[in-house]
Amino acid sequence: MSVVPPTRRRGRSRRRTLALLVASGLALVGVVVLGVGWAGIGITTLRASAAGSEPCLAAYEVGSGVEIRYELLPARAVCVRDVDGTRQEVVVASVPTAVTVGGLVLALGGIAGTVAALLPARGARDAAPLDAAPPGAGGPVAPAPPAGTP
Repeated sequence: MSVVPPTRRRGRSRRRTLALLVASGLALVGVVVLGVGWAGIGITTLRASAAGSEPCLAAYEVGSGVEIRYELLPARAVCVRDVDGTRQEVVVASVPTAVTVGGLVLALGGIAGTVAALLPARGARDAAPLDAAPPGAGGPVAPAPPAGTP
């Protein structure tokens, strides 16, 4: 029985490590930008509601068929109510579309870059593993035939 030495895993190259760091950093920045924007919309809507400066929000608190809608793109809070049979929409809070799109691009691009950096290199996928035995060296070994046997 032979002892097989432990195999060593090849480390990632510095270039792939740097790409992973940059891509995950971009994804994190994008998620933070989106989170701050959407939280800001919610906080601004709550402050406007507490101040009572917006008639639509004041009607919402009374409960007279008013709806507050939060939209993803463009990121904004819209208060919708019917006034004398006509539908009135008031934008209570919003984040510029460029900021929201920029955050989405950073988040999605960073996620895609992170996945790409984590995948093995194309040449490494096609090559044999480092610990592969040469042909004919693997498998069980048959006992040697007794001496003098043809």
